[in-house]
Amino acid sequence: MAEIDDAPVLQVRGLKTHFFTDQGRVPAVDGIDLEIAQGRTLGLVGESGCGKSVTGLSIMRLIARPGKIVAGEVLLRGENLLKLPEREMRVRRGGEIGMIFQEPMTSLDPLFPISDPIVEALRAHRRVTSREALKQATALLADVGIPDPERRIRSYPHELSGGMRQRVMIAVALSCRPAVLIADEPTTALDVTVQAQILALQRELQREHGTAILLITHNLGLVAENCDTVAVMYAGKVVERAPKRSLFRGPRHPYTQGLLRAVPRLDHPPKQPLVTIPGIVPNPLRLPAGCRFRARCPWAIGKCAEEEPPLMAVGEAHASACWVQPEFAAAPPTVAGAKGAAA
Repeated sequence: MAEIDDAPVLQVRGLKTHFFTDQGRVPAVDGIDLEIAQGRTLGLVGESGCGKSVTGLSIMRLIARPGKIVAGEVLLRGENLLKLPEREMRVRRGGEIGMIFQEPMTSLDPLFPISDPIVEALRAHRRVTSREALKQATALLADVGIPDPERRIRSYPHELSGGMRQRVMIAVALSCRPAVLIADEPTTALDVTVQAQILALQRELQREHGTAILLITHNLGLVAENCDTVAVMYAGKVVERAPKRSLFRGPRHPYTQGLLRAVPRLDHPPKQPLVTIPGIVPNPLRLPAGCRFRARCPWAIGKCAEEEPPLMAVGEAHASACWVQPEFAAAPPTVAGAKGAAA
């Protein structure tokens, strides 16, 4: 078991990634700060389109045109990855920082067997022979729950189910035992039994090697079970950041409160309508002034339309970007009242 050091392994400071389209500039990630310590897991949650996956790709420096990282720092053990030449970044990518991609079918080359990406990663970063790399790749397939790995190692992506392709991507990311693992929806398309196996494998990796994990997910249940701290994103911004227990017991941002209220509960009365967050995410080409969540917020006040709230301390290691900071136990005003206050 690795000794745990509370010093952050990965720090993201003021990261901005914008996409320059024919319609205008899209600030997909607009000045966020994150940090993960050795052996810890940070959960990054939010609705689709809020910038979670772009954050992961930016850390890996895998943003393609028309996207561009326009500001910020990504520090891996104090070294700014954004300043490295691409040749040196390739050494860090895969060897010291790995990523489980969200779409396994588009991440695996259909012209090559699934052994190729695992063997290539092992040979590039671990300097082993082809035979030893193939042996380790077969063992990794077994670790992630693929049956008959000796035969499957020669399969092509189209011969595998979506869940099995996802497990191959996990094996690629874990192959070199990276110091930081970015897991972008790592349990997508997997049944609950395999989900548990994959998450148990990640925890074992943390215990043995002190891996820092960034878990990107919509599933608040996964966050509650597997994360130490949580960052909530909305429209390219981190709107709340807190230790897991503090966030689930007392969320302070109205958006976080809305996400938690929207989770279906077994103790709700039968046929009771599910709780939803009213409205839609703002158009990133025409973001509103002030708080980006104000048009959907039941607590919005006049100041919310005038000035964008920064992350403000609301407890021990707990910060929220809200001028009102409502208590979770309090009943929110009506939606009609919210629209009037936000106008």
